[in-house]
Amino acid sequence: MDYGYCRISTKKQHIERQIRNILEYSPKAVIVQEVFTGTKFQERKELNRLLRLVVKNDRIIFDSVSRMARNADEGCQLYEHLYNTGIELVFLNTPN
Repeated sequence: MDYGYCRISTKKQHIERQIRNILEYSPKAVIVQEVFTGTKFQERKELNRLLRLVVKNDRIIFDSVSRMARNADEGCQLYEHLYNTGIELVFLNTPN
């Protein structure tokens, strides 16, 4: 199953570009949206819900790395955990 995670920091920002980019990559992706302006992924309610939902061989698609994590340490920890669980991560603006 493909999931797309879209996050904006304020309600004044527009999330549509992220949604459009993810659906162009995977038209059947289930989109999870969040408005959150914190620095720790543990506080992101929708991301946490998604992380509890995904299983081995699922894929999470992000428009950019910054949508997953706000700093390198957090991002590396989350990436490693998901990789070891068999979850594929895709970052559209950073293909590798």
